[in-house]
Amino acid sequence: MNGTILKDPQSELEFRFDWRLGYLSKNETVEHDLGWTIQPVDDDPDCLKIIEQTHSMHRSRVVITGGVCGQVYLLTCTIGTDRGRVLKRAVILRISDAQHSGEFHEID
Repeated sequence: MNGTILKDPQSELEFRFDWRLGYLSKNETVEHDLGWTIQPVDDDPDCLKIIEQTHSMHRSRVVITGGVCGQVYLLTCTIGTDRGRVLKRAVILRISDAQHSGEFHEID
């Protein structure tokens, strides 16, 4: 994935990663959800926040809300596999006005 995802500070946004798309080896599965992180970490009450996160054998999902207009954030997901590997994927988000934001769903 290239570029930056735009998000309205008032909206919720959902991301889903399918780890089978170039990350997991054949028959490998997600065993441990090691969590989603946001950088930079901010004390501002309007900062970007994770409100829900889930995972399955092959996918990770997160819902985020908030964000400070003009701020750029790095949203990273880390998992552990049944083969003992630790994998990470990340997206860059910029907080912008409502007319430019939208959901990101990786194609299965």
